[in-house]
Amino acid sequence: MATSPAFVLSKAVGIELDANTLNITHGGDVVIEQTLGRELGSVHADGDLTISLPRVTGRLSCGGTLRIEGDIDCESIQAARIVLGGQAINTKAISATEKITIGAARLQVDAILAPNIDLSPNASGRVKVIQSDNERPATKIKGGFSLADYEDMFGDSEQFLADLGLNAVAPTAPASPAAASRVSAPPALLDEEEVELTPTIAPPAAEDTEEVDDPLSLSLDDLEPLAEAANGGDETKARLKEALDRITACYEGMDLPPAVSELRSLVNDGDMEALAANITAVWNGLLGFHQKRGIRPHHQVTHAFNVIHSLVS
Repeated sequence: MATSPAFVLSKAVGIELDANTLNITHGGDVVIEQTLGRELGSVHADGDLTISLPRVTGRLSCGGTLRIEGDIDCESIQAARIVLGGQAINTKAISATEKITIGAARLQVDAILAPNIDLSPNASGRVKVIQSDNERPATKIKGGFSLADYEDMFGDSEQFLADLGLNAVAPTAPASPAAASRVSAPPALLDEEEVELTPTIAPPAAEDTEEVDDPLSLSLDDLEPLAEAANGGDETKARLKEALDRITACYEGMDLPPAVSELRSLVNDGDMEALAANITAVWNGLLGFHQKRGIRPHHQVTHAFNVIHSLVS
């Protein structure tokens, strides 16, 4: 009698096979341990989905619990519950209607959304948005902004989710202008006398030449690179750190704007290419933060961004 499990190719299983991909749909549980030499394309199980492969690809979804063993290089992962370990995870979106558990993984993900997210403190990498209802411990992950933070930095968080095929777990409507006017003024920046609080961002005083005329219309192209340039790698890093410290000092006594947190992460990583690629988005995100609060950026912030722009241009 054979000791190996019986192989049953059920008529209830939908299989599409071509030269490159294997697509599977099934109304019950699905366990995948090999792919007939193809990459996974689209896999859906109404029940649980368990995948154990050296490398997992495709669009993965199930109505129950989704578990994956092996490195992940797929488009998206969706389920009621998701359990991942300490593997490399490279995907656009991980979303669950109930809970996501991730071990000491190395993540490169655009968004992770679920009502409850359990992340190992040893999880690392970069995730743009992590949205959940529960408190999470500190991790080594860069980014990890909430949807509200993302809205502050870049705006149009709904479009960001739509592009990933996601909906917000618990969307919060932005406060109306009338409601915003009833909120007390936010904490002052470094020098109260140099910050003007108005319903909208007002032009600076004529004598304050380092302030921007209209920070909402300013793009990074309007920041003129400074004449001085650093001569070497160590000097560049030192000047970047000095400029970053000047920016963060302007927000002492209040939570750092999400854009400044992202800038600090980029500077501390020491990746000049990533810093150059993201500096425009960071600057625009900071302007959006100030617009919503009716505060002009301190001239020290503008000048320090000038320095950073010069060093990475």
